[in-house]
Amino acid sequence: MGVGATFLTSKEFDKSDLLYTLKESFEKISDVDKKFLQKIISDFETNDFSLISPQQIDFLEKNSKSRWAEYLVFRYKFTNFPKDHTDFEIPTHLVIEPVSACNIRCIMCFQVDESFSKNQDFMGNMDLGLFKKVVDDAQDIGIQALTLSGRGEPTLHQKFGEMLDYCKGKFFDLKINTNATRLTEKLMHTIVESGVTDLVFSVDSYEKDEYESIRVLGVFEEVVNNIKKFKEINDSYPNYNCATRVSGVKINDKQNIEEFTKYWKKYVDHVVMVE
Repeated sequence: MGVGATFLTSKEFDKSDLLYTLKESFEKISDVDKKFLQKIISDFETNDFSLISPQQIDFLEKNSKSRWAEYLVFRYKFTNFPKDHTDFEIPTHLVIEPVSACNIRCIMCFQVDESFSKNQDFMGNMDLGLFKKVVDDAQDIGIQALTLSGRGEPTLHQKFGEMLDYCKGKFFDLKINTNATRLTEKLMHTIVESGVTDLVFSVDSYEKDEYESIRVLGVFEEVVNNIKKFKEINDSYPNYNCATRVSGVKINDKQNIEEFTKYWKKYVDHVVMVE
């Protein structure tokens, strides 16, 4: 989640079952992580469930209880270490930028600055061999979350599908941020089959004119059709666990947040607006 991001959709969960499962798992996790799990349990016992967002509930619903404790310890570190300036020996999260370029020009993005977007020193595609080495190194030191995003649109990379295949089974969280303009059916299947846990669609409106005035060069109908198609494909894989999210940026007070939420929640698991 970005700074100032707010979930506009919600989900319920069984708090007593979660607490019981974590206590049962206490002796099974590493000694290093026991203190973090104890803090989580203590918070839950005092009815502080601030660690649990709809994103975490998705994981709990779709994964074995044997993974819950380790996952929530990871989420605790991910959420609190940066905020508390905790010095830890390994990062909790890695972001890889497969490609620097983007095919649209969002008005709030530095891609509109031609001193950046037309400067070849800043542009490029990551070599697949380098990508694999970075992923291997991250796995070797215990990094548990990877986001494929950055300054560009990751789906523009010609070998993006191979990148996803290589990441399969290596991370608790495997997330993609995309503008949803370049999602082919083949890539949609690869996203699900490679174990992507979170697919975030960057969309700021439910109206064509408003969307295209913000995401310049984007075509609203194509984006809607791609997101609908992904839902259809994702739903056809009952044993995979890809949660979907529409994430918009609050540009001005004219954006109707209620209608935005109502429109998109039919096609994705969560709707988010970033201030």
